[in-house]
Amino acid sequence: AGADGPSGSSGAPRELPGASTPAFTEEMRATHTILMPQMSPVHFGPLAPLMRRLGYKVELLEQASREDLDVGLRYVNNDACFPAIMVIGQLIGAFEDGSHDPDRCVVAISQTGGMCRATNYAGMLRKGLHDAGYTQVPVLAVSLQGIEENPGFKVTATLALKIVQGIVIGDTLNTCLLRVRPYEAQEGATNRLVERWNAIIGEFFGRRGRCPTWGGRLGYRRLLREMVREFDSLPRRDIPRKPRVGVVGEILVKFQPDANNHVVDQIEAEGCEAVVPGLLPFFLSGPVTAQWKADAYGIGVNSVARNKAAVWFLEQVQGPARAALAACGGTFDVESSSADMMDKASQILSLGNQAGEGWLLTAEMIELIEHGAPNIVCCQPFGCLPNHVIGKGMFREIRRRYPQANVVGIDYDPSASEVNQLNRLKLMISTAHMVHEQQAEEQAAERSSAPADGAGVRPVGGPETDRADGPGLGELVAGLGPAPDATPQSPDVAASEWVEAARD
Repeated sequence: AGADGPSGSSGAPRELPGASTPAFTEEMRATHTILMPQMSPVHFGPLAPLMRRLGYKVELLEQASREDLDVGLRYVNNDACFPAIMVIGQLIGAFEDGSHDPDRCVVAISQTGGMCRATNYAGMLRKGLHDAGYTQVPVLAVSLQGIEENPGFKVTATLALKIVQGIVIGDTLNTCLLRVRPYEAQEGATNRLVERWNAIIGEFFGRRGRCPTWGGRLGYRRLLREMVREFDSLPRRDIPRKPRVGVVGEILVKFQPDANNHVVDQIEAEGCEAVVPGLLPFFLSGPVTAQWKADAYGIGVNSVARNKAAVWFLEQVQGPARAALAACGGTFDVESSSADMMDKASQILSLGNQAGEGWLLTAEMIELIEHGAPNIVCCQPFGCLPNHVIGKGMFREIRRRYPQANVVGIDYDPSASEVNQLNRLKLMISTAHMVHEQQAEEQAAERSSAPADGAGVRPVGGPETDRADGPGLGELVAGLGPAPDATPQSPDVAASEWVEAARD
């Protein structure tokens, strides 16, 4: 070896290939199209019209194909987690197939800033672009922490508010869709209603509330109320409630059908009702534990007040959706508050588990069981350590506390066998059907042995049998404080208006 060491290099820092890419500048807003990877069709749909209204040229890459996975495997280390391979493959694949001009495109990717490998996605994407020969493509790494500066893209207060509104609307639409579709009287009616409301939501964000498809102007609160009302009014078959199967897991694999082998479609095809917890709790799970981290670790003490304000803001924007769902007399479940979810999780594990989905994943499993969905699919990328700890690692204790829990973990990976995934799901669902039938027989025997008292009996699957112990509207709005107006930007309306609005 020479004086420079075994490699013959000097002591100067070595620049990694692809460590930097061109910045997204203000001038590029007019000339470049921002490509966004798909994560959740129901949530990401409104983002494109919203971004266009704010002056950005945006295109959402709707689907991730097998070819995209092959591209991801080619340019991302195969030890990286499945979501990284899928998302990066989808972005680079847009150039590889010739459908997009790399000289006129920007690729966008999120950075969580946490302990999960998702924080490294931007670096992996830059290296992949370098190896593929697209060094001219800027990478727009978006994070609330401001990890990277992008002169041409700013997260303004308006953008942040509208994104949160989009997430809440997406959560509500998904709740309505999954609750109604398994019981629809006319096949395809629910999907047609979803298409109608996707158009209305796109117009709401793209045209400042002017919605020709609706036939007039809609405010945020009224949009949620009318959307829930239309789904609740959709004709449904008078049949017993089907076994309910919850879906939890890593955020992309949980929501992206191309990543989870269309698990929701498979659940419904097997005669069950799918239940997917919302996306907003994922963004609440960080700031809601700020006080706990300050007390336990002595860190973030100065930011506790700011985090509490963030929780207040997010829950205020979520308030109209909770009120609209609760006003339907128990047809739809209303998720517990972030404080309640945190309390559920703390009974089983430490709130210090914050890598990946953290303690929230365990809380979601408990919530599902307590809300009548003891059958749970935990979707996780193969080799995802946080999911193994807070997902599979919690199965034993959850089963001990809730003997009715029927939980299965399914790994997803580019090389995973779809047949094995489907077999594991079918085995869990067969158990769900068996238990469901036994419970129905026991209930029928109890009804036949009970003395007739002349009282009317609602059809199984109606609001009273769906959620007899669900929270009332008054309970939901109690203590909310000031409520936003139709565009939740002016918190100056009394909390009682939640009740009045929901009863309109």
